[in-house]
Amino acid sequence: MVVIVGAGYSGLLCAKRLKERGVKVRVFDFREPGGELLVFTKIPEFREHYGKFIDEMNSAISEVEVERGCVVSANPVKVLTPRGIEIIKDSAVIAAGAVDCNPWTYGKRPPGVFSPETAIKLIAYGYSIGRRILLAGEDKVLDLLETVLGRKCEVERTESTEVYVEGDKRVQSVEADGEEFKCDTLILFRGRKTFNPKNLQGELIGNAIVKGYDYLSVKKSVEDYINLKYSR
Repeated sequence: MVVIVGAGYSGLLCAKRLKERGVKVRVFDFREPGGELLVFTKIPEFREHYGKFIDEMNSAISEVEVERGCVVSANPVKVLTPRGIEIIKDSAVIAAGAVDCNPWTYGKRPPGVFSPETAIKLIAYGYSIGRRILLAGEDKVLDLLETVLGRKCEVERTESTEVYVEGDKRVQSVEADGEEFKCDTLILFRGRKTFNPKNLQGELIGNAIVKGYDYLSVKKSVEDYINLKYSR
């Protein structure tokens, strides 16, 4: 049996593929199944861009049982469940995904500085994050955010991630590569990192390895793992 930590896209796809090959799996997550793709479904531009992977995720959700639990150790597997602690003597696959790196800046850190991940969540749940917005960094996710935000906001871009922020109660301006941008919101992308707060030891798959917003690469990571470990 294989224990899969995380019920986002990677964990669900891995579980589905393993089940198709006759491998028994148990999937644990302390959050609602679906991960960040579930958030993407709430924004039309993200839903369209990631539609293929969202459909695959929904298909897997319909076929894979996800148990509510927080895996606190992987050797052996220890899971904190609503029923108490369960110990499972099987291997663990870490499919807990990735999170954005902290959008640290030079200068001040007033309200109005977000990572793309935080900005996407706020937008998805109907919050307005600003009126004059600067997107800093390079990634497709920033292109999508520019389209979404550009409908109602003034949006500017810079590829630089070395930024200096001014403002007290709110962002007032940002300097990047010697250019000053007047804005009330900064969305700064400094890359992503593996989400593994318990430092679990096990086989990493999916976005825990890719650490990005490119779900084609995430899918390839999962399928490479399946083909390597469970080739027919």
